[in-house]
Amino acid sequence: MANLLKVTTSRFRWHSLWRKVHLYLALTVGFFFVLLGLTGSVNVFHWELEELSLPALETRESPKAGLPLNAVMANLHQAHPQRQGRWLLFMPGYEREYVWAIYPHPEETRDVFFAPLRVQLDPGSGKLVAEHFWGETLGTLIYSLHASLLTGIIWDRDMGLIGFQTVTFLGLFLLISAAIGLYLWWPRTGTFLKAMRFQRQGRVTRTHFELHRLVGFYGSVILLVLAFTGFSFGYYDYLKPLVAAFSPVEAKHFKDPEGLKSTPVPGTQPITIEQAVAIANQVFPNAELRWLATPEGPEGVYAIEKRQPGEANQRRPRSKVWVEQYSGEVLAVEDPNKFTAGETFFNLMWPLHNGQAFGFPGRLLWCLVGFVPLTLYITGLTLWLRKRRVRRLARHKGMAATVGGLWL
Repeated sequence: MANLLKVTTSRFRWHSLWRKVHLYLALTVGFFFVLLGLTGSVNVFHWELEELSLPALETRESPKAGLPLNAVMANLHQAHPQRQGRWLLFMPGYEREYVWAIYPHPEETRDVFFAPLRVQLDPGSGKLVAEHFWGETLGTLIYSLHASLLTGIIWDRDMGLIGFQTVTFLGLFLLISAAIGLYLWWPRTGTFLKAMRFQRQGRVTRTHFELHRLVGFYGSVILLVLAFTGFSFGYYDYLKPLVAAFSPVEAKHFKDPEGLKSTPVPGTQPITIEQAVAIANQVFPNAELRWLATPEGPEGVYAIEKRQPGEANQRRPRSKVWVEQYSGEVLAVEDPNKFTAGETFFNLMWPLHNGQAFGFPGRLLWCLVGFVPLTLYITGLTLWLRKRRVRRLARHKGMAATVGGLWL
């Protein structure tokens, strides 16, 4: 009996401690959780929402083969003859109907943390339809609010980086808060199924408590995933040694292998963009073209991303080929089917963060979970304010009784 009482007392003390930590996290950074959740919900469908303002395509057929890529580049160079650096092309067919051409570092926004030029082209003809700089549309403002609290648009590159690191570090706080919430919810043995059901009560306060408890429980698993993956984007260098201790990590997401370059040959013209894609098709014949980058200057190389069946990354897959721009030689190949366990772990961070790893149902679910922090914030704050008011009233009554006793 004494041991049972000791265990119960210890459990109560830990429960009380973690409840306070959970409360203080909510009061200090809870609003940012709400902000990131709501903006994240919108960002799940970022590309589709960005295309809502564009005119309807003349044909709805998805030109998976035979995209006029040479015409696309010719039209881009004609419209922007001064932009001779690297262009990034996002293919239609996943989240998009248009070809999206991105010029990463335009002169006009060189001092901004992230403000590329984005051009939309018709996938049937390669003609330009619209263009804008990042930050000029509502969709890009929402995305920047989620990624860096708008610091990259309002201030310079250094402040943008600080904003990005701050947002990703908030993922650690969200991870802790969600884990504590799950611990506080966890029922005693024999009451697990009952704890997973909504307990109908007539009182408003009890209803708020039940909403807070159940929404937190059912959303906690995805919130933990979102929190950790978000943290990993800004603190990859800290996580890599921990993961590498169990499995090697060499492949780098969004980065070209070091030392790749083309050798200009006098009198030799670079191969066309469609020829480069045809060479990549020989490496991954059963994969779908998703993204490519043109060479960066005379010594640059083509980088071509394709998606093999089963890849979790839909938007930016990792079946990648680097091609020499004059000879057409394949300089390097990246195949996610040959990744180590550690490389696969990091490769899953993006598709797990935006839900694309589970297709459209996953994206829709992730969008809905973005409203979980708002629900938890409102119900939790309501419960805390009511409890605070009750304690204040009780304290005033106690003081009144004391004062009255002095006069008796």
